[in-house]
Amino acid sequence: MIKRPTIVDVARRAGVSTAVVSYALNGRPGVSAETRERVLRIAAECGWRPSAAARSLRAGPRSIGLVLPAGGGSFAGEDGLLQFVGGLQSVLAGRRIRALLHLADGDEDAVDVCAQWWAAREVFAVVIPDVQRDDRRVHRLRGLGIPVVGLEGPHTGGPTATPMVWSDDAAAFGKLAEYLLSLGHRRIARVVGRPELAVSAVRQQAFDDVASRIRVQVRTVVVATTAQGGAMVEAEAAVEGAVAVTRQLLQSPGRPSVIVYDEDAMAISALDLARRLGLDVPRELSVVAGADSLRCRLVTPSLTALARDFEQYGQAAGQQLLGILAGAVVEHRQVATATLIVRDSTGPAAA
Repeated sequence: MIKRPTIVDVARRAGVSTAVVSYALNGRPGVSAETRERVLRIAAECGWRPSAAARSLRAGPRSIGLVLPAGGGSFAGEDGLLQFVGGLQSVLAGRRIRALLHLADGDEDAVDVCAQWWAAREVFAVVIPDVQRDDRRVHRLRGLGIPVVGLEGPHTGGPTATPMVWSDDAAAFGKLAEYLLSLGHRRIARVVGRPELAVSAVRQQAFDDVASRIRVQVRTVVVATTAQGGAMVEAEAAVEGAVAVTRQLLQSPGRPSVIVYDEDAMAISALDLARRLGLDVPRELSVVAGADSLRCRLVTPSLTALARDFEQYGQAAGQQLLGILAGAVVEHRQVATATLIVRDSTGPAAA
């Protein structure tokens, strides 16, 4: 079967970015006449054609794009993704709108795929989960004229801001910090996998605000990983990085009495390491997962975690997408705050 050429192929042959190809093919300003002519000529030589969706311009595209980072994230886990897509489908299915899913190998790949979808008239909007601070993906996509719905990003700004679906992480992590302090924990550590996320700073500030009232310092350690090679490789590297920093924390003077992990897989790996080091959880060390999952309930001891309603995220994003399709001004939508689920991995601080 012969592969249909894409705008990525055209961009490679023309020696320009996919954004330039998108502008040229769609007749948008910002591209010189010479470049536009070269792109159109190469596209014709490659045999590039818009997808079937473009043949019905009167009706317009009836799909949305969902781009997940290869390294994981809040919406990439089995539980979270299924619940999110289920909530999204419950809103969009009645309008016969489908979702195109792509696991992006980095930010550049995410933008390229979205630009390709957009140029081929396959989508009318895209969803970007786990928005970063000053997210270049969002800036570049909006620069191409592509409507974007973001998940867990900055929810400020007027009608021109990117519409976000968000929950109050400041309240959720503040409540978690209060709970740990009530158990007598004064040596608290946080292991962060993706500090570039917009919510990471919010979570840290929530801990610091609570801890500062009784002069407790929260020690934050970032998991460093440079592994590349797909979702599985990056996820495994993140867990290995979490194990390495956890070992350092537990073998350092004045080791923490509790460690909070942003992701469930990291917290589960910490339970195994504590067992191998001969530490009892929770008598000698408490462990908390910042994201709940089925695995948190199945491990021994079961993990205390913050549980989010991912289905509600999907429903809220679906409503925003329908607003974009209707040409309406789309506002931010707040969903329920994550709930602290106390299980067996947390207990009073050791003397």
